[in-house]
Amino acid sequence: MKPTLARADGMPGRKHTYNLWWGDKSGVRQKGLVQYTISPWQTKAAPQMFRTYLFNGYRRLSGELIFWVIPFGIGYGIYSWAKSFDHYQNSKAGHLASGAAEH
Repeated sequence: MKPTLARADGMPGRKHTYNLWWGDKSGVRQKGLVQYTISPWQTKAAPQMFRTYLFNGYRRLSGELIFWVIPFGIGYGIYSWAKSFDHYQNSKAGHLASGAAEH
C-alpha cells in the first residue's frame, strides 16, 4: 500500500498533492471511490407512506393511548372538581357554609 503524500496548504492548483481543490478534475483519478445510487423500487416507497402510517401508526398509538388517557382523565377530573369547588366557595351559599359571612 502506497502512503499518501503530505497535503500542501494554500490555494487551488497542483503542487504535487493527492488531494485536489474542490471540483478540480484535472488530477489523477482516485482509486477506491464507490458511488451508490438508490434503487428505483425504493424511490416509490413514499406514495405508500400514508397508507402504511394509517395502519401501523394506529397500532402504535393505540398501544400508547392508555398511558395518555388515564393521566389526562385524572388531571381533568381534579381540574373540574377544583373549579366547581372554587365556584362554590365564592358563592353566597359557600360563604354562609364556611362562616365567613359572620364577620
